Parts: sequence; C-alpha cells; structure tokens
Amino acid sequence: MKILLAIIITATFSFGCAMLEGEQTTTDSGGGGTTATPTGGGESTPTVTAESSVMSGRIAAGKEHTCAIRPAHLTYTRDTVACCGYDGYGQSTVPSDLGTVSSVSTGYNHTCAIKTDDTVQCWGSDSDGQSTVPSDLGTINSISAGRDFTCAIKTDDTVRCWGSDSDGQTTVPSDLGTVNSLTSGDSYSCAIKTDGTAQCWGLNRDGAATVPSDLGTVSHMWISHSAYYSCAIKTDGTVQCWGINGATDIPLISGTVGSISGIWYEYCAIKTDGTAQCWNKNLSNNRGVPSDLGTVSSISAGYNHTCAIKTDGTAQCWGSDSYGQSTVPADFQ
Repeated sequence: MKILLAIIITATFSFGCAMLEGEQTTTDSGGGGTTATPTGGGESTPTVTAESSVMSGRIAAGKEHTCAIRPAHLTYTRDTVACCGYDGYGQSTVPSDLGTVSSVSTGYNHTCAIKTDDTVQCWGSDSDGQSTVPSDLGTINSISAGRDFTCAIKTDDTVRCWGSDSDGQTTVPSDLGTVNSLTSGDSYSCAIKTDGTAQCWGLNRDGAATVPSDLGTVSHMWISHSAYYSCAIKTDGTVQCWGINGATDIPLISGTVGSISGIWYEYCAIKTDGTAQCWNKNLSNNRGVPSDLGTVSSISAGYNHTCAIKTDGTAQCWGSDSYGQSTVPADFQ
C-alpha cells in the first residue's frame, strides 16, 4: 500500500491494524480478528488482490506491512494513521499520542510521521537511535526513514539525519545546501537540490551513490533499500538508473514517467498516462500489474507486495500476503 495512505514497514506474525483514538480496532487474535500464518520466514508469496475505498487518503507499502493516512470518514478521525502487517518491532503499532499527520515513512523496522504541527514522531526499532528524534530538530517539511537511520528536510530546506552512521549515511555533506526532496535507503541517501541536480551520500556500493555525470536535472528520485541502485525521473519524463550491474535489472519503461517507487525487490512506475508498470527481482509474482487495475494516482512497492490508489479513489494491493500486507482492511474504507 502506498503513499496515498503512507509508507511503513512491518513486523509481527499476525495480521492486524493499529489505530488511533476514535477508531475501530481489528485485533490479530480473538474478537473475530484475522490471522495470517507465514511460512518460510514470512517470504512465501500467495498472490492476492484486495480492494477498499480509500478516497483521497494516502497508502504505503513497507517490507511486509502497510500503513495509511485516513481520509475524511464518518467513523474515523481524518488524517490519523492505521497500519497492518508485520509488527515484530512495534513499527505497525501506531502510538496512541500520535494525533493527526500529514506524511508517514517507514524504514526497515521503524516508522516516522510528520504531525500536522510539522513536528516528527517515530516508533518501532531504535537499535541505532533511528527512532529517537533529535530534541533540537524543530519543524520539518519532509521525512524519509532508511534501514536504521532517518533523514528529514527542515523548514529551512536543509537536511538533518540521525541514527546509524556506519557508512556515513547520517553525515550530511557540507556542500549539499538546500533541497526540494529526499529519499533514504539501506545505507545511503539521495536528495534533489533546489537547483534540480541530485546528490547522494553514504555507502557507495556498486556505485549506487555516485550520481551519473550526464544525469542533468531531475524531478523525482528513488533508491532501493537492498539492491543498491538508484533511479531518477529526469525533467523530460524519462528514467535513468545506476548502481548494481549498471542497473540493468531495470526494464525499458515505455513512455514518460511521473513517479517511481520501490523498497526492497519490488519496483513500480506511474507513467504520465496514469498506467502502472512494475518489475521485481523474481521473488514474487506481483510483477504483473492486475488487469483490472486501470489508472492510478499513487503506487507503493514493498518487499514482495505492491499497493496503489486508483483514480476512482479505491485501493488495490497484490503480491505476497504472508502477514496480511496485501489484504486491504475494511477499516481503511
């Protein structure tokens, strides 16, 4: 499930939803809840599709879970967060004091959200301090949770990172300057500067953090959380990728592209005609976009599953459902 709801990564062996005050709750055991028992460490890939009315909300697919920012609803509080799927580190358990949010992002085992007062709250694994928001951070415009670190764009358009710095991923380059957008992955980050050029820092495995000299100006960037390659949408709408194997696993995308998404092994692009094109690392069969998907306004690719918001306002997910991450809950309606 992607960013019409929000982005999250999950960890628990049963399906459930974590919600905020004023919302109905679906339990993962008893009480009529639904439980999904994973096999093979949670990487079995039964293919399912599910739909639910999400209207103008936002949805995001994490590693093995899904999170959403609720739209206006008669039952639920607008702009609150609901998460489903794996919750082993508490990354799908939404804090009771979170309140309303404008954006949510998930790392490997932690989640962060921008509250409507532009402050940040994170939860889940804090093994490297990735969920401990610096007390002097202040207000922010954007946030991106990486594997075990987090980066944010402050309201002055500068970048601040915290968490693991094992590969320099939280050491922001002194020459970065101000930025428009930011994306964080396994052990590195990339940002689009206010002049439209890209800059990356952190682990440079397979050249994933080395921006090609011929890239030019870009409008959108995305980096993998595990495969060590990066992609950018150039200002002419074409896609350029670099990194592992020269990013030869990226298929030729027909037509121009408006956005691109991916976390671990699943990657999807929304073309400018509103249709989606997806590919993966052959770990799951959600490469094929469902024939009934139609046009979409937002898409989010997780570990072995993908979710999209269709232009009619409904959500549809497909791929692995080992933790319930592809089963759109009725309470997302």
